[in-house]
Amino acid sequence: MSDEFDEVQEHVPARRSRGRRLSRIPELVADVYGAATSPLRARLLECLLQPIGPLALVAVGAGAFGAFLHRLGDRRLPVSLEEASRITAEQILELARYVEQCSPDTLQQVASVVADNPAAMAGLGSYALLMAVRAWRRRTTHP
Repeated sequence: MSDEFDEVQEHVPARRSRGRRLSRIPELVADVYGAATSPLRARLLECLLQPIGPLALVAVGAGAFGAFLHRLGDRRLPVSLEEASRITAEQILELARYVEQCSPDTLQQVASVVADNPAAMAGLGSYALLMAVRAWRRRTTHP
């Protein structure tokens, strides 16, 4: 069923984080996660979960991160290799999109985790993620 607002939806701008869209960074994070080794997946997930509150843990990714709710009070939310293996790249994409909105600086930390891992840097997705985050960082610090 269509109505007079269908055409308006096509012209609605993409959501922005603090006035700027971070382009494809969440997609690149998901790509890197999908190709990463288990230890790197766990580290990436730990990083992405840092700014997440209890409601987001159970809402984002169809509740895939709800298993971490009981550990939320810890300073660092440790993620086992087994737990990281159960999380899909699609769920990471949704989490990264949420993090992009609530804590974009966390994506800089994700890029640092990738940069610190020599095996990850062999992949084109990792390189693309680093370049995208660096470009975003330059735009936000030198408007």
